[in-house]
Amino acid sequence: MPHSTLKPIDMPHDDLGSYQGFDDEMRAALTQLVEDAYAAGRWRTPEDILWNPRDPEFMAYWAQKCVNPITEPMKGAGLKEYFEPFRKARFDLKPAGFTTETEYRFSAVGDLMPAIHIEDSKDGLYRHVEDLIFGADCAFANLECTIAPGELRNIGDFEVGGTPILNVTRDQFEVLTHHKQSRFDVLQLANNHVLDAGEAGILASLEAMKQSGIEHIGVFETEALANTPKVLDVGSVKVGWIAHTYCVNEKPLPDGKPWMVDVTPFHVERSPDLSRLLSQIEDARQAGCDIVIVCLHWGAEWEFYPLPVQLDWAHQIAEAGADAIIGTHPHVIQPVEIYRPENAPWKSVPILYSLGNLTPTMSAAYTTLSIVANLAIGEGHLGGDPKKLVTALELTPVAFLGEEVQGKTRAACVPLRDLKGHRLDSAMQTYVDELSSFSDLVLGTDWR
Repeated sequence: MPHSTLKPIDMPHDDLGSYQGFDDEMRAALTQLVEDAYAAGRWRTPEDILWNPRDPEFMAYWAQKCVNPITEPMKGAGLKEYFEPFRKARFDLKPAGFTTETEYRFSAVGDLMPAIHIEDSKDGLYRHVEDLIFGADCAFANLECTIAPGELRNIGDFEVGGTPILNVTRDQFEVLTHHKQSRFDVLQLANNHVLDAGEAGILASLEAMKQSGIEHIGVFETEALANTPKVLDVGSVKVGWIAHTYCVNEKPLPDGKPWMVDVTPFHVERSPDLSRLLSQIEDARQAGCDIVIVCLHWGAEWEFYPLPVQLDWAHQIAEAGADAIIGTHPHVIQPVEIYRPENAPWKSVPILYSLGNLTPTMSAAYTTLSIVANLAIGEGHLGGDPKKLVTALELTPVAFLGEEVQGKTRAACVPLRDLKGHRLDSAMQTYVDELSSFSDLVLGTDWR
């Protein structure tokens, strides 16, 4: 391998510059709202504001978090103390007396977005995390973009009251989803950007995934498939996959196809209806699934703690039979919780509230940091009975960086621990220190 030099990625620090649709009057109004909130001592900790891009207060709150992420939990919720026992990177989840006969490894990463240099990074983007991700028996990611059926649209190509646009070319899709002879096995498409290129973008993405042998979750080609459990075999383990998004950025679902994307309006409504999601878990069990993995595109952007209500939702989902919950969307990493269901106290359910961005659209350290999760699923016996359980969890913080190779810059995902102890220039050392402080906030220090 030729000599390479790692450096912070050369992208804008934050996304505010992409808001070309904001005229001077709107920018002034948002600035005033932020100043008023700060003067009143607000917005330094999370606020209970429903998602609404047409609400100036929400957009002002969103914009200031983009530049100044919130590292504290909601006041009075006790979340810092609650998550303290889970601030570590490795968990042994085997119940006492469980004997493992066979074990499978699942990897999970966060958002795949159209980051800079992607098209020039074929087989290099994942070189440093090759085994972490693709050495697993099953690799999962959230595809936070679709293939543009025509000309690519810019991230800021939208009107006031709209949302950023994320789409990729077919070549960029290939780089994001493949590495050498490997690929992601399962991609979540249920996210708020799934309709950025309309139904045509979804169909183009599904066709590309089909040609690559990649399974998709959360989006359906027919109503019959929308009502059929997604069951995939990993060795001798039948795994049911369920994926929901909190919204599709107010874009209309295709005419006559309200079933095309699984949506549960977390954060859009005070009391979202979880009945479809919960019934899907039961349907997966009835279909013979040994393990059910629920993938949720949810949470508040640029906040390092989940909202208190998310714990309530997650616990309902775990009590309904989910074996693991994988969260994406906040664009920063958030804590993990190990939950013991009351109806199955011998079982440990990892709840990964947010894995962050594996490939981001910003260069700020808080958004180039993500977590690669590796879950072990063990097949064995407990008290003489055959069981298939999540038996271990390992979390690895990863940085999205620029890599200079033979005078050219490409993108690279690099485990943060691999950067510790290396001789770095002062700018890179400062950047790594910042990445490390955010990792410590969520994972403690045993990732080092």
